[in-house]
Amino acid sequence: MDGTHGDFPNMVKNVKIAAPIVAPGVSGALYVDTPNSDLTSGHGTHVASTIAGSGQMSTGGKYKGVAPGASLIGVGAGDAISILYALQGFDFVFKPEVRETHNVRIISNSWGTSGSHFAPYNPISIASKRAYDFGMIVNFAAGNSGPNNDTLNPYSASPCVISVGAGHAKNTMNVANPRLRKGVPGELASFSSRGIPGDQFHFPDIVLPGVNIVAARATSGPIVEPYLGKDGLSPEPMYSSISGTSMATPHMSGLTALMLEVNPSLNLDGVLEAVTSTANPMYTVSGEIRQLQKHEVGAGYANAYAAVEKAASTAGTRTTVETSPLTSWTGTVGTAVDGTPIAAEHNHTVSVPTGASAVRIKTDWGNPAYDLDLYVYDITGKLIASSAQGASVAEEVVIPNPAAGSYRVQLKGWLNAQTSYKGTAEIDKIVPVQ
Repeated sequence: MDGTHGDFPNMVKNVKIAAPIVAPGVSGALYVDTPNSDLTSGHGTHVASTIAGSGQMSTGGKYKGVAPGASLIGVGAGDAISILYALQGFDFVFKPEVRETHNVRIISNSWGTSGSHFAPYNPISIASKRAYDFGMIVNFAAGNSGPNNDTLNPYSASPCVISVGAGHAKNTMNVANPRLRKGVPGELASFSSRGIPGDQFHFPDIVLPGVNIVAARATSGPIVEPYLGKDGLSPEPMYSSISGTSMATPHMSGLTALMLEVNPSLNLDGVLEAVTSTANPMYTVSGEIRQLQKHEVGAGYANAYAAVEKAASTAGTRTTVETSPLTSWTGTVGTAVDGTPIAAEHNHTVSVPTGASAVRIKTDWGNPAYDLDLYVYDITGKLIASSAQGASVAEEVVIPNPAAGSYRVQLKGWLNAQTSYKGTAEIDKIVPVQ
């Protein structure tokens, strides 16, 4: 990672590994402290930024990482597009003076291979098992060899790691920037590697955003171009947009950090259970509408808020999260094609009381062939939250620390026949444990 970028005030260590290319490991390795261990690609800097970048070099701090309060250790284990010293990288974070001094809990691996299957005695598999035994959570990219089956990164298939697939998180169907991939929120990336149907090892565990991800761009020697905005005319010279399961994996690593913050006692099994048990099912967005299977998406698309909430519920801390229903309602949305006519919407008012730490609003119509979008407006009439997945049976938003008052909930048709839906709202409160 490029520690000179300006988005990494939380970088506590950064090393470049020097080791023999022939028979690596025979003569050990030299770990050289450096402010910038990312001189030839920019890939690691981008990944680190998604995990815990401050976003301070972006306009309005927009491109902040998932867990900006987490500490970062950069381990330069390769150059350009090659990983040369993966085992030495694992060995470095296993060192007591690194692991214990900096409380290393997560190892994020946006690299791998394809064309082979999980091998329990492969050195990388053994290193992952050792990390698991240390109580570390190892995240691995599922691979970019989809959409065919049996294309999974074999390192990610280990039961001692979390395998991360990539999905779309933005509506880019009509963006002007030609370098952005087209897609809609909630769609599985075509390149995201798939596993083997029915196989107990070969499947991605979970899907997180990995398409058109904007994060920090290394300042020296990067092969990635500056981000120009959705319109292609709004440059962010210190950032770049990249797609891949490499970009989804740091989202999982940042989410893991948030879960460990509320519940430090979690191990990999606890993190995996929390994120998979709260995930949203995924569907195809064109052709025959069907729910995607385990070998394609694992448990589905991660719901970050719900996963952290699940982790907190088992933390045994001095406070807990208490959930209370507010209201439920039904409504009907008229026929719409490409978002018109405007009458194809239903509005409902939800009253939020004081003292809520979050309000969760969900609309459910049960038919993945219909595309309906959820919008929520705050007490001033300002749009405060939205969810617009391309193929789903429901839309859900969570609004943190909501002001008390009346919120307008709008379910709007985009591509649907007239359909009825059910809406629910509930609040979370942080209360002392008796």
